[in-house]
Amino acid sequence: MSEIWTPALAGGVAGLGVAMPLGAIGVLLLREGWENGFRVAAAAAVGVALVDLVYCALATVLGVRVSATVEHHRGAFLLLSGLVIVGIGGRQLIAAWRAGGATPAGPVGRTTSAWRAFARFVVLTAVNPITLVYFVALAGAVTTSNNSRLAPAVFVTAVGLSSLAWQLLLAGVGSVSGASISARASRVVGVVASGVVVSLGAAVLASGTVALT
Repeated sequence: MSEIWTPALAGGVAGLGVAMPLGAIGVLLLREGWENGFRVAAAAAVGVALVDLVYCALATVLGVRVSATVEHHRGAFLLLSGLVIVGIGGRQLIAAWRAGGATPAGPVGRTTSAWRAFARFVVLTAVNPITLVYFVALAGAVTTSNNSRLAPAVFVTAVGLSSLAWQLLLAGVGSVSGASISARASRVVGVVASGVVVSLGAAVLASGTVALT
């Protein structure tokens, strides 16, 4: 049983290790819940967890070759990721500022579909392949210390499920918060959250610039 439980536990911890730090994706997920309700935010959460699972699978299968490629182009990846995050955050900041609190947020004021939210968050998460390096290190440790053929599959599955659980929690917190606050307060929260996303994107851009020098 340890051949299964060890990689399962390692995968669960690894998935939470990527998902739990509240970065730009987490803030955007919360905001998605505030604006569009749980169904749409949950679709976005699935998109994030799916990319985590795919990146973990790639890291497990390809290992150090992927890590070397990502590290070599680290600066370019960070610049691309930062530009996308700043663009998304800036667009939402302008929209929140112009709204003026006239239209209530939450499920009643839904502004996008579940499929669009899913696709948008897949792209947002995919432009940050630095996560691959993290998974390469952990996946390598698990697969080399465990002789079971099922270990890699169990590890990848556990990563995907733990990431999904955390993203769904953020989606739920966002949707409950959005349904319980006034339109004026929702506008303030939207502006602040968008500002945080822009700031996080700017930090990623700065990191990319440093990595290129």
